[in-house]
Amino acid sequence: MDRSGAGTGALITRGDRRDPLAIVCSLLLAGIAVLCLVEVTLRYGFGGGLGFYDELAGFALVWLTFLGAVLARRDGAHIGIRDLVSRLSPRPRRIARILEHAAVLALHLVLAWFGTVLMLRFLGERSITMPIPMGAFYLVLPLFALLTAAMEARRLVALFRQPED
Repeated sequence: MDRSGAGTGALITRGDRRDPLAIVCSLLLAGIAVLCLVEVTLRYGFGGGLGFYDELAGFALVWLTFLGAVLARRDGAHIGIRDLVSRLSPRPRRIARILEHAAVLALHLVLAWFGTVLMLRFLGERSITMPIPMGAFYLVLPLFALLTAAMEARRLVALFRQPED
C-alpha cells in the first residue's frame, strides 16, 4: 500500500473511490502524449503540423505540473526534511509540524491572491495560436494554491484536534 491508502497499481483511485484530481492528471498526461504523437506523425509523415501544438502542449504540461504538485503534497511525496523533525521529542515535533503547515498555508494563500490577480489581468488577452483567453491558462495558479491551502488548513485543524503525545 502507498501513503494514499490505495494499492500501488491503482493510480486513479484513492481507497474505495475514484480520485478526481488523479483522473484529471492522468487525462492531461494522456492528452499530452496523444498530442505529441499526432504532431510527430503530421510533421514527419505528412510534412505539416498543428499550428497550436507547441502552445497547447506547453500549457497542458504547466497544468499537469501544478495539479501533480497538489497530489504529491497530499500524499506526502514532496521533498522534505523529515529526519530532523522525526528526531525531535513529541512537543517540539508537534510545534514544528504546526509551523510547517501554517507556513505552507500562508504561502499558498498569497499565491492564490496573486494568481487570481494574474489570471484576471490576462482574461482579455487571447492565446497566440488558439481562440482561448490567456486567463484560462493562468487559472491553474490560484486553483493549485487554493487546493493546497485547503489541504493544509485541514491538516492544521487535525493537528490541533490531536491530543499531545
